[in-house]
Amino acid sequence: MRTLTALYTFLSVLFASAAVFDQSPHQDVLGKPTVDSLSDRDVLIESLLAAHADDPVQVMRLLDPENASELDEPRLLQVFGTEAVWMTEGDKLRLRQQGLGFLDITDHQDPHICHGSAQSSVRMIAWPKLQYQEKVMSVTELLSKDNMKSNLESLTSFHNRYYRSEFGVNSSRWLYNQILDIISTAPPGVRLSVETFTHTFPQPSVIARFEPFFGRSSPNTAIALSRIIVGAHQDSANYRFPLLPAPGADDDGSGTVAILEAFRALVQSGFSPEHPVEFHWYAGEEGGLLGSQEVVSEYKQLNKEVGAMIQFDMTAYVPKGEVPVVTFITTDVDANLTNWAKVLAEEYSTSVVGGAKLFAGAGSDHLSWRRAGFPAICATEGDPFRTLNPYIHTSEDKIDLADGEFSFEHALEFAKVAVGFVIELGGWVE
Repeated sequence: MRTLTALYTFLSVLFASAAVFDQSPHQDVLGKPTVDSLSDRDVLIESLLAAHADDPVQVMRLLDPENASELDEPRLLQVFGTEAVWMTEGDKLRLRQQGLGFLDITDHQDPHICHGSAQSSVRMIAWPKLQYQEKVMSVTELLSKDNMKSNLESLTSFHNRYYRSEFGVNSSRWLYNQILDIISTAPPGVRLSVETFTHTFPQPSVIARFEPFFGRSSPNTAIALSRIIVGAHQDSANYRFPLLPAPGADDDGSGTVAILEAFRALVQSGFSPEHPVEFHWYAGEEGGLLGSQEVVSEYKQLNKEVGAMIQFDMTAYVPKGEVPVVTFITTDVDANLTNWAKVLAEEYSTSVVGGAKLFAGAGSDHLSWRRAGFPAICATEGDPFRTLNPYIHTSEDKIDLADGEFSFEHALEFAKVAVGFVIELGGWVE
């Protein structure tokens, strides 16, 4: 599947006579087109939508005729709360425009995958008593709101982070380079690795890993090491039309930079875990949990054990007049791990801690791990039914919201939770 570079070239030709591309690039390193040229393109897209009854499929066929046939490809889609049905790639655009979330399980119909409430009985694990308070506090003291703000300003400077676009590829490369910069400052003896996990679509996921203190392989070859995973999704989406602006500051730029800051503080502290600890930034979440499903599929094929996974999806929005709450989703998650994580959050966060439901089958990338039988949970900024950010999936999902509703203070609390999660479950070997 190609990126939509040809589409942008086509749009560029439409404005060549106006010489809108004579200006110097706004972001030279990443080859980002100028703001003015992108604004002109957005105006054209809006006019085409208006002329075609807001049908995103018709407009995409006009804008990208070379790849129009892909819109007819069959996809097995499970709209949250319903049974999976065969639809098309184009139908995904229409579902998003209707504000509907879904899983695209076309390539992940494993009959051994767990469904529904069966997950709760898959594993009954006794989660450990908190014991690393001193270590956790020493790391959380290094967390910086300024770092998070600087990173999110850069991440939201991309026109969008659509997983099939050049912007989605370039934003992922930017994230990868930030991680490399952090690793370059690691104290001697900290065992770290990072990779881009490529997919069947253009945007790659990024995985950074703390190796156990004894190295990559288990001392006992008969026992697979259970890794601890912290995740967020790096892509963004404008549900009106995927090529329109989607800064994605909250969804899920906030989760992306929160776990990036947690990773940085752990590296700076010389974190040496007993178990492998991985930080995942998934691509293609907005396309139906595409990136995380491919990661999970490979982990299962290679018999990689996962001890626990936590997803941070949207961590910064606090409506005016509301009390900030570090919220754990209580539906379609591992209930025991969720309860344990609440206790952990109460220990290491200064925020109020609570739980909230989603409607059946709804969620983020943690669902990919849950479906595969691994303990997985999700933390978010508040109750989705009561305090949902009204700007997500639009061009207005920005940092500079009125009344200070975008809160880096709140996002910082989730970075603390991420640090506590990996230290308490991954251990720390002196």
